[in-house]
Amino acid sequence: MRLSVFSPESSSQLLIDLAKIYQNCFNEKQLSSESLQALIEDEQAQFYVTRFNGRHLGALQVHRTGNQAQLSLFTVRDVTRRRGVAKNLLSEVEKQLKSQGVLQVSMHLDEIKEEEKNGVRLFMQAAGYQLIGTVFTKTL
Repeated sequence: MRLSVFSPESSSQLLIDLAKIYQNCFNEKQLSSESLQALIEDEQAQFYVTRFNGRHLGALQVHRTGNQAQLSLFTVRDVTRRRGVAKNLLSEVEKQLKSQGVLQVSMHLDEIKEEEKNGVRLFMQAAGYQLIGTVFTKTL
């Protein structure tokens, strides 16, 4: 089965999977069903997940302003890293954003945990992003 990337509708399985995806990023309160539900329903942002064999493996939030988009909360479950999940998620979201008229995408390095910054730097640069100061940018 192929990885699929989409904006999800809430379900009990999605909330369980998001708690696993964000377990190393969020505190207990942020991992509550109510907080995760609010993340999915945030009208100020688009929320994307990637799913394989009925399980959600990664997630990403996008805030759009005109023809620019800012990525945040981009992560993949620890057990599925280094298998192309993040690359597929990012690529598919970029395609969708481009089709919506977005010309430039950015993501702040400050949002990333210190111990993950080197890996994220390498990943984002391999995905075509330039790091300027603490902000990754890419023209679509």
